[in-house]
This record gives sequence, structure tokens and C-alpha cells, in this order.
Amino acid sequence: MKRLTINKKLTDGVLHVQLIGNIDEDTDLSEILEMQFDQVIFDFNQVAMINSCGIREWIKFLDQLSASSVQYENCPQIIIEQINMVHGFIRPETKLVSFYAPYYCDECDKESKAHILSENIKNKKAPKISCPDCGNEMEFDALEASYFNFLGK
Repeated sequence: MKRLTINKKLTDGVLHVQLIGNIDEDTDLSEILEMQFDQVIFDFNQVAMINSCGIREWIKFLDQLSASSVQYENCPQIIIEQINMVHGFIRPETKLVSFYAPYYCDECDKESKAHILSENIKNKKAPKISCPDCGNEMEFDALEASYFNFLGK
């Protein structure tokens, strides 16, 4: 298993945190808590896996986080699923900026993950996405109401 790598960049009170690898029982996020910042942006783009112990560690970490503003970006499907299922994985005041969603092309018989901005989701309806290979419209490959539950009402 690939241990979690944490890349950090602090600029003008904004901490950008890139998470790479697996969030599991070996995850240690204490180095983030030791830093001084007002805003934190977590980039989940390269998170490969999260298990139940990793979820527990993430929630404990959030309980200690004192940032005035928290954002999640580039959340893969595994993170969206945790946000939707696990109370406390995302705080009510956290802004989820962007995420990946599953799509399927009937023409090509291919699955794809589309990068979506949260602000582009209206009434929990998946946006139209064209297949990168054939250009046909792809089908959203999950239950919209369930997948977009994290967006609230």
C-alpha cells in the first residue's frame, strides 16, 4: 500500500494541501496542525484509497483543525462516497469546490470520470458530458440524488 504523501504550500495565510496515496491507519496529519494558517484547501485528486481507519483519522484531524475556511477540491468518487455516508467527514461550513463523477458511453462501452465544479450542479442533476473519444453524450453512471447528496438541498 502506498503511504500518504502530504505536499504543503503556504501563501499569504492560505495553506494548499495535496494528498497523494492512501488515507489509512498509518495516516499522520499532525504536521498540518502544527502550521499557522487561516484558510486551508485540500486537493484530493491523487488519493487512491481510504479505509475505515483512515476515515476515523480524518475526522479526528478535522476536530483539531482551527482554520477559519476549509475547501475540498478534486474529490475522487471514493471521497464523495465517504462524504455522503459518513457524518463528520466534511464539516457543514466546508466548501466542496470540485469533484469527479462517473459517466458511461454506450457507443464506446467506456467508463470515464468527469471533473465537475459543484457550482455547475443544479437540482442534483448531472451535467451533460460528451465522450472524449466519440463525442456522443455520456450517461451519468450513478444515482443522481444519492451521488449529489453532499450538495444539500
